[in-house]
Amino acid sequence: MVRRKEAPSAESGQKDYRINSGLARGLAVLKAFGPDNRPIGNAEIAARVDLPKATVSRLTFTLTELGYLDHDEETGRYSLGPAVLTLGYDVMAQMEIRDIARPYMQELAEYADASVYLGTPSGSEIIYVEACRTPASMAIRLGVGSRIPMISTGMGRAFLAALPEAEREAHMASIASQFGDDWPQVEARARAAIAHADAHGYALSDGDWIAEANSAGAVIRRRDGYPVYAVNVGGLRSIITTERLEQDLAPRLVAVARKIEHIARGML
Repeated sequence: MVRRKEAPSAESGQKDYRINSGLARGLAVLKAFGPDNRPIGNAEIAARVDLPKATVSRLTFTLTELGYLDHDEETGRYSLGPAVLTLGYDVMAQMEIRDIARPYMQELAEYADASVYLGTPSGSEIIYVEACRTPASMAIRLGVGSRIPMISTGMGRAFLAALPEAEREAHMASIASQFGDDWPQVEARARAAIAHADAHGYALSDGDWIAEANSAGAVIRRRDGYPVYAVNVGGLRSIITTERLEQDLAPRLVAVARKIEHIARGML
């Protein structure tokens, strides 16, 4: 079984001598870029990763020299470089589950005129590893490699619901620190969705992450019942209404998850 651990922040209070702080900071800089890879400068990067600007300047220079960042000399801004692709290519190539899931995901995407994603957990987020979309769903620009919050999305809530209770509560406690005074409201909505997932097999997000969008999520489990992947279906609320999710699309999504799960059992 592969063990995954939530990555510490760039300035984590953990003092484990085995952690190379320079490497951790460099990876934090790479994670500072959003799915759209919008060019950003050292000051914005420093604010996102909570590091001094001078430290970030050294890191971005090094990452540029290695090809992981591109630097626009006119604007002074950085964007992810082509070498970043090499970090994830081998892992993505080994994910045979993507090939198994894709036809079922695409069929649902075309039926729903929506986006259908396959994701895997990473700390307090879910990373998309496969995407099937239709033209109507392109208004929300997310694709493979995008990270979404676990606490406020249908996919993330379904994953939390499927975890053993102790592990779920540990995740919740870790996520709570990110929201401050807003946590009680965020937690209440998440726990309601988790309870719904326990009862119905899927979790909903009714504009909780992106105000204009709805989604439903369901998990794909190992033989021992532990969730390892999740799928979702979603899109603009004008097309993917909560009623349509509950009465039609979410049950279809659960069926898709079970099909993928059944075929992929040998590799999970």
